[in-house]
Amino acid sequence: MEKNMIGKYLRDLRRRRGMSQQELALALGVSKQTISNWEVGRKVPRMKAVDKIANIFGVSRNSILAGLPVEMLEQADRRVVELTDRDIRLTHLGQQVPREYIDIIEKLMRWDIAERDAQ
Repeated sequence: MEKNMIGKYLRDLRRRRGMSQQELALALGVSKQTISNWEVGRKVPRMKAVDKIANIFGVSRNSILAGLPVEMLEQADRRVVELTDRDIRLTHLGQQVPREYIDIIEKLMRWDIAERDAQ
């Protein structure tokens, strides 16, 4: 969940509906500043607010949490591949990625995650 994507999507939904930040704030029972903070990515809405936003704009909760319209979210879901899936053929520029390259990528990712956890 990336804060800025959620905020941009929320702003887009609000503008397409022709609502001001104040009008959305009133509908949600929050301040205009709260809406502004969500839209610029300083904060993210809590789940209760996400449910209300989804209801107001007629979109799914997952769409809001991903910061993507549901069509794009479904398309993104189809493109997700787990590197550990041994029966998946990964390609790059039309060429199959050798298994040893995938193993190296996995090791680098584990190292990166361990480094971030250590900080």
